[in-house]
Amino acid sequence: MSQQRALELLKQGVGSPTAIFHKDQWEAINAVVNLRSRLICVQRTGWGKSSVYFIATKMMREEDHGPTIIISPLLALMRNQIQSAAKYGVILGTVNSSQTREQNELNRQQLLSGHLDALIIAPEQLANDEFVSEVIIPSNPGLFVIDEAHCISDWGHDFRPDYRRISRVLGNIADTPVLATTATATTRVVEDVLEQLRVEGREIYLLRGQLTRESIHLQNIYLDKRSKRLAWLAHTIPKIEGTGIVYATTINDAFLVAAWLRSCGIAAEGYAGSIPGLSKADSAIKREQLEQALLNDQIKVLVSTSALGMGFDKGNLAFVIHYQSAGSVVSYYQQVGRAGRSIDNAYGVLLSGDEDEEIQNYFIREAFPKEELVRELLGLLEEDSCDGLKKADLEAQLNYAPMKIEAALKFLLAEYPTPIVKEGSLYKRTINPYALPSEMIERLSDRKTEEWQEIQAYLQDGNCLMQVLASALDDTLAAPCGKCANCDPSNAFEATYPHEIGQRAVEFLGNTMIIIEPKKQVGNGHAQAANRFQEYDFPYRLGELEHEPGAALCHWGEAGWGEIAAAGKRAHVFAPRLADACVAMINNRWQPDPMPTWVTYVPSQNFPSLVKDFAELVAQKLGLECVEAVVKVNQTAPQKRMENSDFRCKNLDGAFAVQSVRESEPVLLIDDASDSGWTFAVIAALLRRAESGPVFPMAVMSTKSN
Repeated sequence: MSQQRALELLKQGVGSPTAIFHKDQWEAINAVVNLRSRLICVQRTGWGKSSVYFIATKMMREEDHGPTIIISPLLALMRNQIQSAAKYGVILGTVNSSQTREQNELNRQQLLSGHLDALIIAPEQLANDEFVSEVIIPSNPGLFVIDEAHCISDWGHDFRPDYRRISRVLGNIADTPVLATTATATTRVVEDVLEQLRVEGREIYLLRGQLTRESIHLQNIYLDKRSKRLAWLAHTIPKIEGTGIVYATTINDAFLVAAWLRSCGIAAEGYAGSIPGLSKADSAIKREQLEQALLNDQIKVLVSTSALGMGFDKGNLAFVIHYQSAGSVVSYYQQVGRAGRSIDNAYGVLLSGDEDEEIQNYFIREAFPKEELVRELLGLLEEDSCDGLKKADLEAQLNYAPMKIEAALKFLLAEYPTPIVKEGSLYKRTINPYALPSEMIERLSDRKTEEWQEIQAYLQDGNCLMQVLASALDDTLAAPCGKCANCDPSNAFEATYPHEIGQRAVEFLGNTMIIIEPKKQVGNGHAQAANRFQEYDFPYRLGELEHEPGAALCHWGEAGWGEIAAAGKRAHVFAPRLADACVAMINNRWQPDPMPTWVTYVPSQNFPSLVKDFAELVAQKLGLECVEAVVKVNQTAPQKRMENSDFRCKNLDGAFAVQSVRESEPVLLIDDASDSGWTFAVIAALLRRAESGPVFPMAVMSTKSN
């Protein structure tokens, strides 16, 4: 199969009759198509790796080879790739968690019947032995592609346990050529990937290119407070021609920044793996809409968590700005590399602030399952009477957050030999003995800490920033770029902004409001509801017992009111100005309808005066009576120690009683903090059952994880 045919497909795919191959592109195509090799490509972001495997796929399908299987880590990347594949004449399907079972089954059948040229899947699909044995292997793949191959490695910056299954799958298709691609592999990671892709008798080849990106102007700016970075963004972004991405570390911050930019007249939207207020399915639809809006230049900026990263391709993206520091040099290179792929000048600005280290330390701490969780989980599955448990069953018996349980299950399924298997919806213990690989976890955690230290050093580095990035990825060809803020200070953005924008940012942070959504049901059926609330006997659908949408003034510790609220919580007394702020929120932004005619509060066993005194002050300022309507009748463990819905509900069952209400009158129910929202849901249900009017919950702050 000729280079000329490959070039014809390239011109077709990129839509240019003058297109030519980048360095190493044809060499990569030739290696897998004609030499049927196993190959690792370490090439800069924007090099055109998808062009390589789509051209290779088309050429191999023209020679009647089987379809290509592509392992890809992100849904955003998948959607982008499906669109790209069509330009090369490649029919690409996908199997992923955002689709319905029917859609996934259709794509499975189309692959096996030969109607698809390629199938793109998440690495999580490899946990399904049935999918591997009945779909991947029988399809007789002509090519196996591993996108973002650094994820295979224990030393990769965003290690994904699911990727470790790939080497076991490849053992069953030993004759299939393999193309592994990444832009962020150090020498150590490359060696690790090589080892895991190696099959006896097959040589693995490496194509490594220069990682320097000539089009991107890099700059670092330290602004300690969130308000300062908000002001800088509002002042600077309108000066940049074209569209871009702002990265935030947390979901809360992504949507807060987007809201701020919109308030400044900048077309901005928030983006995350889970969109607040939307179901999983609706979140997937919304993410796709947002990606298209950015691709079509319908918005100026998309403010995103890391959910929009690897593989998202918009050639003319003019800027990538980080609202907070990235976690590592290599992840920063991946994200900033979204910019300037088909234009000569783009900007990459790394902002950093005081909260960065606390956030990153949390991510490092929570990266792996805790030993006690693994021990308890396996203990349940080892019980003599146990013939497998669903994830919901495990949540009912393990006091851990659902995401932690899910992460532990995923980690254990990826271990080899695996201590558990999944059969349908049931998790079962195998006969394989198991101990958590503490040494590996410690090594990886230490590596994450080292990566954080590396990005801190990068922030202070006075040398060429692009050269520092490339060198961190062991690029021996790295050289000064001549464009970054250190190479050419005249090309840098000012770290300043007008005073009035700074004041508006401070006021914005002080005037935020977090919606507290009502709980619609207390279980997935009457049986679960009865188990959770044996004493209260709530119906599983709350109906008339549910509260109205509520509000919290701020997020715990957030700049502005969040800092003041956190200080008050620690001192066991809230400052009077917090009451003024809550009243202003009620009257000006929230505006409950109907407006409450009386006030009550959530009683506390540990700090009985904290919420009581605050509620009385708010009531006074509203001109309403504060009534001690709810009393604590049973001493329970602190609700914050309950990590999932089952344990939170059981802990609240029988804890409170209503002693008086104003019948049919709407009431403001006050607490110091809201996390899961279950305390509000239970007390509101008790008040409604006692014939109160609509219940409007209000918290000083939200402590909900983001």
